[in-house]
Amino acid sequence: MTSLSLSSFVLNMRRICLWIHRYTGLVMAGFLIIAGLTGSLLAFHDELDDVFNHQLVQIERQDTPQLPIAGLHDKVVAAYPEYNFSSMPTSLEADKSAVFSVDRVRGQSAKNQPKAPFQEVYVNPYNGDIVGTRDKDEWAWRNTMWKVFWLHRDLLLGDIGKLLLGVIALIWTINCFIGFYLTFPRAVNGKKALQKTVSKTAPKKRTSFIKRWLPAWKIRRKTNTFKLNYDLHHAFGLWLWLMLFVIAWSSVGFNLKSVYQPVMQAVVGFEGREAKGREKNQAKTADKSNVQAMSAVASISTETGSDAFVNKANSIAYLRKQAHIAAQKNGVTVQQPLGIRWLSEEGQWQMRFKTDKDVGTHGGASSITVHAAAGKVEKVNFGYQSTFGNKIDQWLSTLHMGHISHGINHLLYQIFLAMIGLTVAILSATGFYLWAKGHQSRLKQRQKLTVKNDFSKRLFKTTMKN
Repeated sequence: MTSLSLSSFVLNMRRICLWIHRYTGLVMAGFLIIAGLTGSLLAFHDELDDVFNHQLVQIERQDTPQLPIAGLHDKVVAAYPEYNFSSMPTSLEADKSAVFSVDRVRGQSAKNQPKAPFQEVYVNPYNGDIVGTRDKDEWAWRNTMWKVFWLHRDLLLGDIGKLLLGVIALIWTINCFIGFYLTFPRAVNGKKALQKTVSKTAPKKRTSFIKRWLPAWKIRRKTNTFKLNYDLHHAFGLWLWLMLFVIAWSSVGFNLKSVYQPVMQAVVGFEGREAKGREKNQAKTADKSNVQAMSAVASISTETGSDAFVNKANSIAYLRKQAHIAAQKNGVTVQQPLGIRWLSEEGQWQMRFKTDKDVGTHGGASSITVHAAAGKVEKVNFGYQSTFGNKIDQWLSTLHMGHISHGINHLLYQIFLAMIGLTVAILSATGFYLWAKGHQSRLKQRQKLTVKNDFSKRLFKTTMKN
């Protein structure tokens, strides 16, 4: 391929990519503005949720000691014996209610028990009084952040909205690479390059690629509105490209697993499909459990009574101790316990916790499982020991959801994540503005060309008559 044909190919390739980027960007703009703005709020989901739900969350701090978590759980089970509460928090705060979640029941088991009209029960940790319950599906002020979350996740349209946003996320992921390519310096026109080659005067040495690419990373201060939007669109997209790609591709993972999992399996060896198969088998086993087993979940059965080696009263302390022992053997440190639950069918306690080597506090966390009757550690799973592919998946979801680090580092990442959400909205808005101005310019050019052609035709007719 000659240099002239190569240059022409590059120019044509750029035009095609520009057309794809422009019109897919138009399709995505509205969705990404919604996703970006809601994502900025969701970076502080827990903090904002406490504000909107303050009547249930906030408790006056008292000098008296708080009741044991097991005792608070007993109060909830006694108040709502028809529902199941198999999990407990592992710590309490001085000025907040203790929250107990109703078990989510799926499959055949759902037919054997009534659906709870709420998902959370709030309890005063000082006296055990029920502060209230919350139904997250209800349109109420206290559920504002959950509505924001569902708007972000599925546009409040359920599975249809989730699928739609999954397709948008896939287009966005592809567009990340196209947009990156379009920031490269334009190729030299083939004819001009040829003219320079055959010119008698020696052509000047061309500026390096990096120097010609550098302006795309900058935002001009003294400029007009169009150039400012152009610079914002280019510079923000380049500086934050990696994080934007993480958000886009992880969104595909959340909403379009049929595409995400095969790609991740092929590229990084992700084992999601096998894990999903194991979860299905576990769900089938759970569905076969009878009504007596399900009622055992509700009360965290008699197996965990005073005669059991590990009962409800000592479960948190015992599993926390065993987690520290297991972590020391593996050269890691337990940073915080995340929650404990009773596995009724197996007669086991399971606690999730985060070590200093784990990716995050959700998908990448560790867990320990202990048999209640014998006190024997049945299984320890450290999140940092996941396969490479699964660890990549954990990082993607953790970075997207903001479930990373703690303390001041977590706050800084929340601020950064909120800025990413705003950037997504800005990129979509500036992209639409650039298209609108370009569309106006193209219309004017067409009008001028039409007028010019009409004038030429009239002039030709006049000339022919004369």
